[in-house]
Amino acid sequence: MSLFNRAEIIDKNFTSFVKSGNLPQARIDLPLSHTNIKPSDLVSLFESQVLSRHMDLKARLMKDDGKCYYTIGSSGHEGNAVFGKIFPYTDMAFLHYRSGALFIERSRQTPGTTPLYDLALSFTASADDPISGGRHKVFGSKKLNIPPQTSTVSSHVPKAVGVALSIDRARDLDIQERELKNDSVVLCSFGDASINHSTALGGFNTAGWVTHQGGHVPIVFICEDNGIGISVPTPENWIRDSFVNRPGYKYIACDGLNIIDLIEKSKEAESY
Repeated sequence: MSLFNRAEIIDKNFTSFVKSGNLPQARIDLPLSHTNIKPSDLVSLFESQVLSRHMDLKARLMKDDGKCYYTIGSSGHEGNAVFGKIFPYTDMAFLHYRSGALFIERSRQTPGTTPLYDLALSFTASADDPISGGRHKVFGSKKLNIPPQTSTVSSHVPKAVGVALSIDRARDLDIQERELKNDSVVLCSFGDASINHSTALGGFNTAGWVTHQGGHVPIVFICEDNGIGISVPTPENWIRDSFVNRPGYKYIACDGLNIIDLIEKSKEAESY
């Protein structure tokens, strides 16, 4: 066991808080009874979150044994499992590198997928890794419409915008052989640090510029804002203020720590 294992510390703290009932107060008063959410859906989401957390723990243990060469944990971002449930797997997803729960939950939509096994192959740099051939620890799946990305912050944003633009373009050109349906949307998730990078800003600007002129860019940008951009604090309300009045955008805020609110707001975004 390594001297300092953040995944283990997070897991112990989580278990302690649950056992003691010392849970954070919800910032949004939205009881389950006021929604159409099924309790069984919450159980499914929680299972995906727990599986993601266990993969974080297993990766660190394997690394200590010299069996895993590289780890990027998803701890703290497990709420993104909601996006794996609300958005169909036919919607292409360009994912933030802490999207374990989303990846696992989306896999439930297609029988025969093996997300945990695929991730384990990635951890061990196996040549049989279906995501990147063992070359990198990322999330990806051809069957689930998740193109593998680099872990370079925000480098996937312009690609996601390009795919979103291609949906209408392919229809206009009557291209028959294509992966995405006419009513598909593209998901693009990232952390709060990403929106300050010139690469991301170019993608955001292109999407807004096209929409402002009457074009159609069916993309859902998902910012997983935890207030820390890599190791630098993100100014309060910076994400909201950067997008709420941006031309061509519909801004939807939600509490990422409240899964009920997250589900309802995700449905709103999906139907917009």
